[in-house]
Amino acid sequence: MGAVGFGPKMAWLAVRHDDPVAVLTALDLRDLGLTDVRSGLDMAYFTDDRVVVTPPIGGWVLVAGKWLFGLPSAAGPSVTLGTEVQYFATHRGLLTHRWERAVEGDLFDVFRSGDEEDDDLVDERDVFRTAAQWSVDPRRLPVGTLHIAAVPGNA
Repeated sequence: MGAVGFGPKMAWLAVRHDDPVAVLTALDLRDLGLTDVRSGLDMAYFTDDRVVVTPPIGGWVLVAGKWLFGLPSAAGPSVTLGTEVQYFATHRGLLTHRWERAVEGDLFDVFRSGDEEDDDLVDERDVFRTAAQWSVDPRRLPVGTLHIAAVPGNA
């Protein structure tokens, strides 16, 4: 078990679920197999067409990759999966800091940079603090392997 995780310049979902393959399937991702954490995270950071999916961590499956920066909302995946889905994104270069959670399509606790008057006071630390309070802080993943998956439309 390693202490490797991901930090800034990443978007991810936390899905209340116990089966990463079911999450992959529901999100229309194509499972490309297992990889070690560091290799998987490198791929997720440096490509737009691959994501990583964790095994369950305290009842949550994380899906992470740059492709998720284009996700409009957690509402759709929460309907598709029939469970709570949390969406997080942080990229200081793009001035993007975002979090929200959805249950069966209903959005709660939404923050998107640019939506609030005081959003200049929000930074990536707030995104990770919120993730830790709601589900999992991804900066230290207690897992040894990750699924690597192709995003829809990519082999």
